Amino acid sequence: MTVDTPIWKQLRSIRNADLSAVDRELLRPAFAALDGGQIIAVPPYVAARIRDIAARQPKQ
Repeated sequence: MTVDTPIWKQLRSIRNADLSAVDRELLRPAFAALDGGQIIAVPPYVAARIRDIAARQPKQ
């Protein structure tokens, strides 16, 4: 199954970003879902963190 919502696009964009250990651990289940693991429902606080990190990344 493929998910192509804005939050998953943002998650893919920050996958290789320089994240803190806390952020990396918070997003670990979501990153696993990108690697073909079980698709998960992202809690609102995790979605907010993904949006925040993605907004802080330099534009390509």
